[in-house]
Amino acid sequence: MARALLGQVIVHQDGGVRRAARIVETEAYLGPRDAAAHTWQGRRTPRVEPMYMDGGHLYVFFVYGMHHCANIVTRGEGIGEAVLLRAAEGPPAAPARLLSGPGRLCAALGIESDMSGTDLVGHPRWRLLLRPGPHPPVGVTPRIGVDYAGEARDWPLRFFDRTSPAVSGPARMRG
Repeated sequence: MARALLGQVIVHQDGGVRRAARIVETEAYLGPRDAAAHTWQGRRTPRVEPMYMDGGHLYVFFVYGMHHCANIVTRGEGIGEAVLLRAAEGPPAAPARLLSGPGRLCAALGIESDMSGTDLVGHPRWRLLLRPGPHPPVGVTPRIGVDYAGEARDWPLRFFDRTSPAVSGPARMRG
């Protein structure tokens, strides 16, 4: 699913303001068997409960006391797996790096912690639009920032559009 989300569009309609972005970088988190996942070993807390919702819901968390990070839940109800949205491209006039990195992406789209649990399929202000046509050329590397996760830190679960200038992380991480 992390690979399939590349090139898709997330839309937030807030009053008269419509924000849309094409997803260009993701990371997969594989639930209880993944030491980098918030649901590792079946952990269930009020914060991570949205990860156990049905696929298509948002799981949003606050990190380092300053950034929101948005994930899309990918499995059926009760299975805590999700895909982190690491970077996206905004409107053509926007700077390429405006949505580069999970915190910038959330800030630009207006995603905050209280949106965790939002249904991207049935919500009137949020949508995930699936774009027809060919997918971009995909790069694959280990995830970024999960050095604490033992062998899971090396799993190749970061996917990105090789042609996008909005991809986050240092150049050596571009695969």
